[in-house]
Amino acid sequence: MKRDSFSTLPFWMGAAALLAAPSFAQTIRSVVPQAPQAGARNLVSVPVPTISGFVTSEAPMLRTDSAATSAGWEVQPLTTVSERVFGYQAPGILDGVGAFKRNGKKVDVFVNHELGAGNGYPFALANGTVLTGARITKFRLERDVTSGTPNTIFKQAVLGIRRIYDRNYTIVTDPAQVNETGNNIDGLSRLCSATGVAAGTYGFVDDIFFTGEETGKPFHPHGGSEWALDVSTRSLWAVPAMGRMAWENVTPLETGNPHTVGLLCGDDTAAAPLYLYIGEKDAVGDGSFLDRNGLKVGNLYAWKADNGDLNPEHFNGDCSRRAGTWVEVTVQDPAMAGAAGYDAFGYADIDTLQDEADALGCFSFSRPEDLSTNPLDGTQAVFASTGRGSLYPSDNWGVVYVVDVDFQNMAADLIIVHDADGLAIPDEGIRNPDNLDWGRDGKLYIQEDRSTSPSSLFGQATGIEASVWQLDPITHNFTRIAEIDRSAVAPAGSTDIGIGEIGHWESSGVLDVTHLFETLPGERLLIVTVQAHGIRDGKIGDNPILDEGGQLLFLSKPGQ
Repeated sequence: MKRDSFSTLPFWMGAAALLAAPSFAQTIRSVVPQAPQAGARNLVSVPVPTISGFVTSEAPMLRTDSAATSAGWEVQPLTTVSERVFGYQAPGILDGVGAFKRNGKKVDVFVNHELGAGNGYPFALANGTVLTGARITKFRLERDVTSGTPNTIFKQAVLGIRRIYDRNYTIVTDPAQVNETGNNIDGLSRLCSATGVAAGTYGFVDDIFFTGEETGKPFHPHGGSEWALDVSTRSLWAVPAMGRMAWENVTPLETGNPHTVGLLCGDDTAAAPLYLYIGEKDAVGDGSFLDRNGLKVGNLYAWKADNGDLNPEHFNGDCSRRAGTWVEVTVQDPAMAGAAGYDAFGYADIDTLQDEADALGCFSFSRPEDLSTNPLDGTQAVFASTGRGSLYPSDNWGVVYVVDVDFQNMAADLIIVHDADGLAIPDEGIRNPDNLDWGRDGKLYIQEDRSTSPSSLFGQATGIEASVWQLDPITHNFTRIAEIDRSAVAPAGSTDIGIGEIGHWESSGVLDVTHLFETLPGERLLIVTVQAHGIRDGKIGDNPILDEGGQLLFLSKPGQ
């Protein structure tokens, strides 16, 4: 993600501004059919490049052949924002990614769009409900290597959501059920990073794509919700039992109990704790998607250091370790329904939840970001805090932690595996780690999101753009494998308003998909997204409003 949960950028346009615009009525009429059809793949008709069986011809927005990235990786762009894939046009701000193996060589790739609730062209659910804002795209890809040269084609592209169930488990027919502000157009807000969990793993029954709203006060009355997409039906369910946060992501853990599921949770706000959700499967017995997957009833915990450390001023430095325990926080108190700090159902808002964790002496991280499970040990995960130097001077450049959870004793050890603040030249390390993935090769793949105070520090010493890194959690060795290429401005006719500003674009979602796609012997394959924040004109700003430029890409490392 790019933007702080407590700030918006001037170019964001909310529903009120859209409604006031003279062209809004015409825009709605042009993108929403009079009788929306279930499963409609595209609601717009504009002259844009069309992709059927082939990938984009645009230059990649990442490069792997610069002086800073000569590590043997290769890049292949798949689709560029503004292109239409099988009649469907995905908007910009591509973020979190999840992937699921299908028959043959096909893989379904789900991608978030981190749009504000009132942004992007309106779209229709299967029941005709029209929303703006954040959404999910489903791409079906096929990769063939039988010729010795990888060939990737698109097989499908559709809106990833067919129906939505609100926090009261009711199907959405009115946008107000989603935005909780009473307006009749805004939808989901800023779906950020994401996690795909395959059926039968980590105790989950169904294929699930987890995604959360990275939004806090005052932009949301109570804070964002976590959402779980039933992949088989493309039904998106709110998960109120997990609490209110400015959600970055969740990652599953092995609890050791077949009747429970565990999810480590990141709240992307400054001075927030690290949370752990433990859900009880079939607690209600209604057979619902949420209940059978342990997402209807559960408890939420926050991490507390055993030695009393409270923030990164006390716990920092590569190789530093702290033992800690999980202490429960109160997600819902029905007696407080409608009171200040609670929603209409008594769920604590984001501030109330954090205040309780603080009162319990829980550790506050600079700004929690992405998390990913160790594929070889389901009780371990990597966790990034991107840095907030204005609040914690010792953590201006961010920290990467490995979290080792002991469910039997409700405890967890944290060890720092990278801390750029401790380097002689922090700009030469992993700067402001954000999205990440624990690859099946044992390596951590980490992306940067400029967040230094001041922002001009990012790249000042090295002149290197926002990058993708490989980090060994055992040796702590780190290698830059890709760098944003600001010359790849696309589509034609667009401009980059951030020229000369290092870190204005970022690579965001990252996922090791080597085990899902057909690959060459020894090849390592990642799928990544790019958010080209400076590209907002031309076809990006025309009808339909796509918000900003970007790409979906493969990064691959040939076998040795």
